Amino acid sequence: MNLIIDQGNTATKIGFFETDELVRKETFKKADTVKIVNWLKENNFSGASVIISSVVEDLLDVSELYPDNYLELTSAVAVPLTLKYKTPETLGKDRLANAVGAWKLNPGKNSLVIDLGTCVKYDLINADGNYLGGAISPGLSMRYQALNKFTDRLPLLEPVKESSDIGTDTNSSIHTGIRTGLIHEIKGFIDRYSLDFTDLTIFMTGGDLQYFDKAFKNPIFANPDLTLIGLNEILQHNIARN
Repeated sequence: MNLIIDQGNTATKIGFFETDELVRKETFKKADTVKIVNWLKENNFSGASVIISSVVEDLLDVSELYPDNYLELTSAVAVPLTLKYKTPETLGKDRLANAVGAWKLNPGKNSLVIDLGTCVKYDLINADGNYLGGAISPGLSMRYQALNKFTDRLPLLEPVKESSDIGTDTNSSIHTGIRTGLIHEIKGFIDRYSLDFTDLTIFMTGGDLQYFDKAFKNPIFANPDLTLIGLNEILQHNIARN
């Protein structure tokens, strides 16, 4: 069994794979580090091969629980892609894992991953297996928070799954500006990259996927587990190399 730990800005996800099949998934709040360690101890996954990926400063340290088959994802870890990114040491581990996940699901073809999380991340993989880079912009919740924080009177609202094209009051204007604006941003990136990459396959993932997965006419492959799939593929790639 492969134990996959994805420590993100908002939550920590743990996946269990039998080869390529995700057989179990658990999600914990970002601050629940002690709870996670205790849960892992209680469930005794001592025979598992483990990979952990973290995009936060305080890495969840579980190396002592898995002294023999433990891999922390860093820029030095081998991946089944060729990185064309100029600064691989600064590349977000979630972006890299998403790219590997897209290549696993769509080998030999051009892919664009759109990760709707704390930030919105766009990542391109070409048909030759090259990770090219992409773009980063503020995520959905970050946009709501910014309007509230940097103004005196605009309220802090919760995201909505639907918005009108024209806001008719302050609240609906905020929803329109943020949600509809982000939809137009995403469509713009898809259209732009489709000019340079033929038959571009679009993958969408991330915690805010629920707000956007039905907003596009393009054939979109929505996969909330793409990061876990990519991390599992990186782990298997390194096991095969040893």
